[in-house]
Amino acid sequence: MRTRRASIAAALISATLATLGAVGLAHADFPDKPVRLVVPWPAGGGSDVVARAVAGPLGEQLKQSVVIDNRPGANGGIGSLAVARSPADGYTLVWVTADTHAMNPHVYPKLGYDPRTDFTAVGIVGYFPYALIVNSAFAGNNVAEFAAEAKKRPGKVTFASWGVGGSAHIAMEMFRAQGQFDVLHVPYTGAAPAIAAVAGGQVDSMIVPMSVAGPQAAGGKVKILGLASGKRFAAAPDLRTFGEQGVPVDAGTWVGFMAPANTPPAVVQTLNRAVNAVMNNPQVREQLIKMNVDPAPAQSADQFRAFVASEYERWGKVIRGANIRVE
Repeated sequence: MRTRRASIAAALISATLATLGAVGLAHADFPDKPVRLVVPWPAGGGSDVVARAVAGPLGEQLKQSVVIDNRPGANGGIGSLAVARSPADGYTLVWVTADTHAMNPHVYPKLGYDPRTDFTAVGIVGYFPYALIVNSAFAGNNVAEFAAEAKKRPGKVTFASWGVGGSAHIAMEMFRAQGQFDVLHVPYTGAAPAIAAVAGGQVDSMIVPMSVAGPQAAGGKVKILGLASGKRFAAAPDLRTFGEQGVPVDAGTWVGFMAPANTPPAVVQTLNRAVNAVMNNPQVREQLIKMNVDPAPAQSADQFRAFVASEYERWGKVIRGANIRVE
């Protein structure tokens, strides 16, 4: 009897070791097929263009293609939810932003995913500095003058956004709270019509990514009053930040990679090394700066996870304070 039990135990141990060995080998071989990158924004938009610029070099590092899959809708929520429900094998990633993982959870009570528990952080790519623009006829020429005009005409100065609860809306709410003035929100159904309304003079102002603000200002359609960022931006070194003008507002967004929760640590480590190798490439960094993205320094997956968690809390306070909620 003892011999039989010993044989059974030995067989179970052998099978377990074989399974663990097979799993380890599978992780060692990762990736052995293309990786899908879900971009939860429309093709051709600012976030999508940056994702494509990084996907190519990332594929070179992984020695596999990184295939873009655009899944727009619900301010990035639809694509993010799809990845949260995908197999946790490292072959499906999502292109995350402050909207999808720091703002949406506080704005949409029925979002369907929790950024804190349904994803595994992989790596950060960079930051999108935001800027305050006004139409060319607006009287103010800096942040202080904008605030003064808003205080002089409470609720009369208007600002556009690409929708209630989007980062353009929430960024202005942060500015409004810091500057202690009242402005009127005019939401549009997308970024293009909102920006066109400011450039055309139908709306006074908007906080937008520098990738939008720069070209619009160069064409003389709008004025840039300040950079809503914690530091100056290399592509526009002469543009003063809000903080330098007396109103400390850091309202830019960021982009990076995440995978579904419970993705094996060895796979995450492989992906993180590849992302950091891309971000350490001077040519990639130069390209991102030209695209009005501030490249991030290389970070571990844990550092990125901690950063996203801090952003979740930071933006949650702003959103609750402004009582922004979309049912």
